[in-house]
Amino acid sequence: MSEDIDEVSAELRRAVVRLYSRFRSERVDGEVPDAALLVLIVLDKQDRMSLSDLADAAHVTLGSMSQTVRRLEQLAYVTKVRGTQDRRKVLFSLTDAGTAAVTASRRHRRDWLKGRLDELTAAERDDIARVAPLLLRIADS
Repeated sequence: MSEDIDEVSAELRRAVVRLYSRFRSERVDGEVPDAALLVLIVLDKQDRMSLSDLADAAHVTLGSMSQTVRRLEQLAYVTKVRGTQDRRKVLFSLTDAGTAAVTASRRHRRDWLKGRLDELTAAERDDIARVAPLLLRIADS
């Protein structure tokens, strides 16, 4: 029994790593690096966030996040805004260009995955549909 679990575990790790790597390699021309894209995605969901909140969300240091946000500001993807409650607090928000970059990246990756799924048989897609909730349960535990 444990050999079966070991084999399933190894095969699942290989599949997840390869799929994740392939998914990350699917990029829109001129797309920002992964760390910067993560910031754009987080800001797209949260709207305004402080540098420390962004660093926490990305699990990186404040210094690293500061560099990433500075690059995104230079590209005009994010802008600084003052907090409404505490004017001393600096928050970051997406610009229209930042929103467009997130949208283009999501669309490209979604279309890539949809294309790969279209190549599978209906039964194979059903298998994936059945397994996807289990994978999410593993990821969320």
